[in-house]
Amino acid sequence: MTDELLNHPGALTGDVRPTASYTLRVNGVERPVSDAWIGESLLYVLRERLGLAGAKDGCEQGECGACSVQVDGQLVNGCLVPAALAADSEINTVEGLSGAGGASDVQQALADSGAVQCGYCTPGLAMAVHDLLQRNHRPSEIEARQALCGNLCRCTGYRGALAAVQTVAEAREAALEAELDAAEQAAATAEPVVPAQATEQSFADLALAGELPLYADSELWHEADQLIPQQAQAQPPRPVEPAWSGTPAHGTAVPVGWEPTPAHGTAADAAAYGTPAHGTPYLPTPPHGTPHQDPGVYEGAPPHGAPQQDAGGYDGTVYATDGYGHQYPGYDATPAHGIRLPEDENA
Repeated sequence: MTDELLNHPGALTGDVRPTASYTLRVNGVERPVSDAWIGESLLYVLRERLGLAGAKDGCEQGECGACSVQVDGQLVNGCLVPAALAADSEINTVEGLSGAGGASDVQQALADSGAVQCGYCTPGLAMAVHDLLQRNHRPSEIEARQALCGNLCRCTGYRGALAAVQTVAEAREAALEAELDAAEQAAATAEPVVPAQATEQSFADLALAGELPLYADSELWHEADQLIPQQAQAQPPRPVEPAWSGTPAHGTAVPVGWEPTPAHGTAADAAAYGTPAHGTPYLPTPPHGTPHQDPGVYEGAPPHGAPQQDAGGYDGTVYATDGYGHQYPGYDATPAHGIRLPEDENA
């Protein structure tokens, strides 16, 4: 779009300001604009060239909101948007709110709530409320205040505008619920639609389609029935095998021929098993420290703490003393920690 504006025959020629011709789509209607200065705002073109005077020129700085319009569904200040850059966009103005020439529900609610006095800010307020309810069907008061904070009103304040927001939201919600209820009632009372009887097809067409005739009185029924594969012959039922009797209940007498299990602690048959009854010691263990009685098997251990009696093969060499001058009598003892041995002296 920028290249088209710069290449326009009237652009940058002498002292004449650059102009361009373009088309604006306003409220669903294509509106041509010819030889317009490319610096003209959308507000100026709407009012002065297209005759849509709904948007008001309040500040030309984007502060008052009186020139509010929608461009591609976004609420903007018309005084800040170059009209030439909006040529490819969808533009909606306050004139497009009323579909049949009368006031829309938003405009009517603003009038009924007393939000109109001088009327200069009313078009911008109507567009702001319309944009809010498009995005949020049930706004809270805080959300409504935030949406209207860009529209200045010095006459009536904002109580009427906030009341109009809630009025329109409630009315639209009630209308939607009524429409849904009516649709449900209509669906409940409507007679079921019986599909029309299908025309009889030829057998050739059915064969090509991979289908079979649907009517038992059809001449082709028996012929088509031959295409159905015969079902496999039913298999004879399997003989019922006797069920496993299971384990008898606890306490039931053991049948003849079964060998009962001996009670706990009963000695088993030595000839068959050779294992003594539970708890019977096979070879009693003597108390701790008691020497074994059979020296041929095991010489036994001396009581705990008793020195070994047979040092065996000791030559009488004294390796250390106990620290008090008493020699250890043989290989019975280990020198105390830190006592030096004779061989350590030669180390």
